[in-house]
Formats: sequence, C-alpha cells, structure tokens
Amino acid sequence: MKFPKDILVIDFEGTEEPAQIGVVLLDKDTLAEKDSFKSYIMANLQGRVASKSGITQEMLAGAPTQAEIGKTLFQKFGTDIFIAPWVANYDMKNFEKIMDAAGIGCKQYDYHVFDIWPAAYLYLLKKGYTGSSHSEEMFQEFGAKPRGLHDPLEDCRLAADVLRKIAA
Repeated sequence: MKFPKDILVIDFEGTEEPAQIGVVLLDKDTLAEKDSFKSYIMANLQGRVASKSGITQEMLAGAPTQAEIGKTLFQKFGTDIFIAPWVANYDMKNFEKIMDAAGIGCKQYDYHVFDIWPAAYLYLLKKGYTGSSHSEEMFQEFGAKPRGLHDPLEDCRLAADVLRKIAA
C-alpha cells in the first residue's frame, strides 16, 4: 500500500499538559521508519506524576518549551505529511497546543488525520478479537511485548508496527 504523503506517527505523555513527545516518520511507499524525534516538554505537572509514563517535574527541568518543540517539529518534518496518532482526540489537542505556542498554525498541515486506533480495532474485530479496546491489550494482540511505563517514542514504533500489519 502506498500513501500520497509520508506519515508522522505522534504520541504525547503528560497530565493536562504535554510533558513528553515522541514521533516517528514513516516512508509513504514502504512504511519504513525514516526519522524520529523524542523530547521532554516544559510543563507544570502541578505536583503530580504522570502515572502511565512516570514523568516527574524534576525530569522536566531544562526541557524545551512547547514553542521550541513546535518549531523543531516544523523544521525537521515540514508540513507535507499525514499526522497519525494512536488516539487522535488526545494527541491532536497536544499537537495543536505546541504548534499554536510556536506560532505555526495547524491549518498548514493536512486536515486529514490518520487515527490508527480505530483502524486497528476494526481490523482486530474482523479477526474475531473479543479483548479490550485499551492500547496495551491491542498492542499485545498484534505481537508486542507488555509495556511498563509508557515511552512516547516506543509507543509510536508500536503504532507504526500495527499500521504496517493492517495496511499489508
């Protein structure tokens, strides 16, 4: 399967604010990984620990701001891409936050967002899957090993593996 544009798989970790980002750029023709990026993002966790990732306020000391991360993504990956989160509702809100902070309007990006979760869930259901709709169980159904704390770059790579399998 060939896509008209490269695909940028994105994932964020944090609480109400994004505290860490991971991205993987996939080749439009082969879905092979072409590039990647991972960074903490300066955020106020309000004394909480991001439970799924274990990120603490101390880990964010000296991290780039949302604006700096947005500019880095724009410079590194451009706008001629499809954005592909595992769950668009959460990740696209955070993507918009960092791009707005950078003064880069999301309207420069294709408004078609490739949300991987619903495609993966439908694929599994068609195969007789009766398990949970949660990412952990779904990733394992696609052959991934159990995760400990969530790492956004690793989660992007898991989502990319799922995309390759459902697109084959």
